[in-house]
Amino acid sequence: MKRITVLALTLLSSQFAIANSSMDQVLQQVRQGSVIEKQQAQQSVNHARIELKQVEKDLNQATQKLAVTNQANIALEDQILALQEKLKQRRSQYQTQRDAMASVFKHVVEHGDLMLQRTMPHGLWQHDQSGFKTLDEQSVDIAQIKSLWLALTEQIVLSGKVLQSEQTVVLPDGLPQQSNVTQFGPFTAYSSIADQHQWLTYLPGEQMWAQMTPQPSREISSQQSVIDPSFGALLAQEAIAPTWFERLAPAGVVGILIGLVGLTGVVIALGRGLVLRKEKQAIKQQMNQSEASDDNALGRVILATEKSSLEQLDAVIDEAVLKEVPKLKFGVGSLAVFASIPPLLGLLGTVGGMIETFRVITEHGSADSQLLSGGISQALLTTELGLMVAVPLLLLHCGLKAQSNQLIEVLEQQSAGLIVLRQQQAQKDS
Repeated sequence: MKRITVLALTLLSSQFAIANSSMDQVLQQVRQGSVIEKQQAQQSVNHARIELKQVEKDLNQATQKLAVTNQANIALEDQILALQEKLKQRRSQYQTQRDAMASVFKHVVEHGDLMLQRTMPHGLWQHDQSGFKTLDEQSVDIAQIKSLWLALTEQIVLSGKVLQSEQTVVLPDGLPQQSNVTQFGPFTAYSSIADQHQWLTYLPGEQMWAQMTPQPSREISSQQSVIDPSFGALLAQEAIAPTWFERLAPAGVVGILIGLVGLTGVVIALGRGLVLRKEKQAIKQQMNQSEASDDNALGRVILATEKSSLEQLDAVIDEAVLKEVPKLKFGVGSLAVFASIPPLLGLLGTVGGMIETFRVITEHGSADSQLLSGGISQALLTTELGLMVAVPLLLLHCGLKAQSNQLIEVLEQQSAGLIVLRQQQAQKDS
């Protein structure tokens, strides 16, 4: 037992010795490791210092570059602002030019449509060789503008020429026929059918010519050109223009009565005017003669006073003058009556026309204006005729009345002179 204990202690001491040697080794290793680590740390510090210096150097370089870059950025910002201002101006100019071009395109389209509207209904467009068509504002280009310019130039040139060509003409019976058509620009045209010249009108829908029905009364001559500035409207109006009889026909019986009254009044006025003019000349001749003549009123007054005494002279002269006054005023009152009758007849026709108009409205309504035109024409035409007849008759009446009054005043003045002469003669005799 004691031996075992000694062995155990021996083992323990040997293990302790081993442990002490191990600890020394470990301590030695730790010391060596600390030195190595210190050297490595010192190297790291030195390396870090070198890197720090390099970083500081790089930082200084970067700072300098940053300052240069900032200066460059400021310059670039100024350039950007200038470029933005230029871009704004260019955009404004572009918008202005775009608006101007849009306006130009719009005017081009309007001029093109206007030219087609003006030329196509008159038959001159069929001679066009420019190939111009209707434009759209979104598709206008230089070629179309040039085509429009060529078309306008061609139309201007063609409008001043006399064109002859074989074209289709629609006859009054509706049958088409090829004929030689002569065009005076876009104004008038005629064709030679069966050796006769016939005025033509253009049909835009069918693109053909048609004979005017009825034909105008104006003759077509190869020696002269007939130009209608209204593009045929005046010729068409002349063709359908009513005659005087057709114009006066709606007045009816009332119009005939007005015409008869006016004719009668004119006959009376002309007859009495000639009589009074002849009487005036005869009185002037009597005033220059010493002997009295019974072919004028003054001479008859003088003859009536030759055998009368001085006391009866005034009464005889008054009686002789009064006998001549009705002859001088004959027809003047009748002419006044005839001048007042036409307005009354016109009023009568107006009333009759309005009655006819209301009757038509009652029977057929007021939708058809042609049915109402008969009564309205009678109402207005009779009033117009009445005034047209009454005004000249009234003027003629005033002229005849003034002329007859002038002759009566001449008789009265000469009669007063006769009385004075007879009194002076009586005083000389006494």
